[in-house]
Amino acid sequence: MQGGLVRSRPMEEGQPREPSNGVFGCVRDYIFHQMLDAVHGSSKVFFCDAHAAAVLNCSLRVHDLMERGVTLLEDPMTPRQPIMSSFTPYFFAVEDASVSCVVEDWMAKVPYRDVHIFALGCAPHRSPQQLPRSRIAPRVMRFKEMMLDFTATEALVFHPNMQNGLPQLLSPLSPPT
Repeated sequence: MQGGLVRSRPMEEGQPREPSNGVFGCVRDYIFHQMLDAVHGSSKVFFCDAHAAAVLNCSLRVHDLMERGVTLLEDPMTPRQPIMSSFTPYFFAVEDASVSCVVEDWMAKVPYRDVHIFALGCAPHRSPQQLPRSRIAPRVMRFKEMMLDFTATEALVFHPNMQNGLPQLLSPLSPPT
């Protein structure tokens, strides 16, 4: 084979994906087992803030979320109608603004069946203290610090969130040394 790109065979419908042993595969498996598979139910409304969405975007596709029962992916800042029959994982950076947004989501009504809270990184002591004093407390089934407050980008891949990535993508390649 001479210096060309090799295209992998497309996966057949229902065929399990081969496990990846790299950083992306480890993060993806960790998200699947510790977060998505831990929330039972066939219909999940998944809430994540912009920072958590960037972390998910590095290792998952929407198709992966749908395979794990996520039917709706929402920003907690967006107003919406309650879906009382759904299990709801919240995945967010533990900052005062994000925690207060989750608390405000539950102020007027009980919008979801059960809540599973996953913190992106280590939670400072004062931030989660807002949760037990709110209406969300009786519905919280799980609170877990995921320790995924990082993004790993591959050097040979273009990603729209890369700073100055477009000029590098369009620039002519330098000859190998």
